[in-house]
Amino acid sequence: MIRIITSLLLFTSFYSYSQVVLRDTTLIWKHHDFTLNDDRSMMAYTTNDDEISTVSFQAKVIENNLIKLVVVPEYGGRVISFVYKPTGHEYLYQSECGSPYGMNDGNFYYDWLMVYGGIFPTFTEPEHGKAWLLPWKYEIVTNDSELVTLRMSLKDTIDYAAKPGKFNNGMTDITCQVDISVFANRSTWDFDVTLINNHSSTQNYEYWTCTTLTPGSKIGDTGSPLASKIVAPVDEYFAGWSPSAWIGGYGSVYDFADIDELGEWSDMGIAYANEIQDNYWGVINQENLEGIFRIADNSATPGLKLWTWGKGNVDNNLLDFSNGGADNYIELWAGTSREFFADAYLVSDETKSWTETYMATTNMTDIKAINGVCAMNFFWNSEDQSLVYEFNSFDDEANLKLTIFIENDVTLQKEMAFAELGIVGSTALESISVNGYYLVKAIITDEWDAQILNYEEEVYIDVNSPLETRDQHNLIVYSQNQNQIIVQGLPGEILVTDIQGRIIKQLDHVKETSVITVPQSGIYIVTMKQGTNVQSKKLLVR
Repeated sequence: MIRIITSLLLFTSFYSYSQVVLRDTTLIWKHHDFTLNDDRSMMAYTTNDDEISTVSFQAKVIENNLIKLVVVPEYGGRVISFVYKPTGHEYLYQSECGSPYGMNDGNFYYDWLMVYGGIFPTFTEPEHGKAWLLPWKYEIVTNDSELVTLRMSLKDTIDYAAKPGKFNNGMTDITCQVDISVFANRSTWDFDVTLINNHSSTQNYEYWTCTTLTPGSKIGDTGSPLASKIVAPVDEYFAGWSPSAWIGGYGSVYDFADIDELGEWSDMGIAYANEIQDNYWGVINQENLEGIFRIADNSATPGLKLWTWGKGNVDNNLLDFSNGGADNYIELWAGTSREFFADAYLVSDETKSWTETYMATTNMTDIKAINGVCAMNFFWNSEDQSLVYEFNSFDDEANLKLTIFIENDVTLQKEMAFAELGIVGSTALESISVNGYYLVKAIITDEWDAQILNYEEEVYIDVNSPLETRDQHNLIVYSQNQNQIIVQGLPGEILVTDIQGRIIKQLDHVKETSVITVPQSGIYIVTMKQGTNVQSKKLLVR
């Protein structure tokens, strides 16, 4: 009989290292009590909220001067914590208290599940697979001041007799190997996956990396606000299961923009990217502009599955068993097939490998292009008549340069030294006098002028000054200084709310210009009422 008596407490201190350091730590987690049979099926569980047990996990901390990871080989081979030190925030979800759920519903391999969080490998079946609660073997492959690599591995020798019938890949003997690597002076880390077919015959399987994402969270209190945006090079999704099919008819295709914010998820549900058009995806917390992104060769992992519990599950009491573990985080899954219960296969003695690179982003509203060195975004801001650029680099020793072209003419050249919280700037386009679409190209080069990253796009540029073209009711809203909103227009009543509808400020606008201070960066809605005329504008405040 296996008895798991499993709050995430990290018994660690917050150090800063210029080199890579590996050390041991202990995690304490709690869950509603339960007992398992030897085959990991559920024997008994409690629904009483005062019957909560704890377990300790031996874990490994890998950190440098910019990031800290906590890895738990003995419970699903997962990275349970990713902290970006310059912000002091957590980027991965951790359940405060686990609750078994889905018992005997036929949805999971062992016919039950419990959410812990982090980033972890799932195989050789879908829907969390077989290995999410198993101990993985591990070894330290490299441990020096420049690089630490921890390798975890597990061979699929499991064939649970009472599994629901749709889990039909059997015991595959496939070995999954995951290398976690942290490098000196870099804020990125690698999650290298290798699948090995130990058979002399073809084996069907599914592999998915499950990521539970809460960028910009308070350490020890993780969660994604409803203003969290899924950022992916995806135009359409096809619907999986959802209650009352709110996400769409099963298999039908819809606009990805309809579900790219957590606040748009009416309930829990499953969706899949119809096509991933580039090498990245991730989530940006639009309240503090902190994000987490995954970069990989998506020809190796063409599947992107999306799941949330829905917008009604914010700050749930996880000590209440009836919640079933529902909480406000975003699950994005990377798969070797395009959807669950659609097998991939490895031929005789085949090995398949790929690298997933993860990083935090700061002060970026979106992503145009990203790789393991840097990320960039740009857009036209008609309010202050400038092209805004946003830039993050992920190596604190890199010396990079940004060059922006408008219709092949150089508009800006700027040295981009490493900045822990990113670089945001703008450039006026005085040579443009006619409204229209213009080709904007941004190129990042290194100190030897080698091209590191580039992106080009047709951007609509409106060169009319808003102050010159407004009519008597026109509302002008913009932000110039940190945490400030500037409102211009005729007298009226102003209401400022955050993206969740909470009132931040309410006042009478009696002058030509009002300056409003907001508590933090994020997206705000400014509404002006002038008699019977009501106007609203959405604004990003840095």
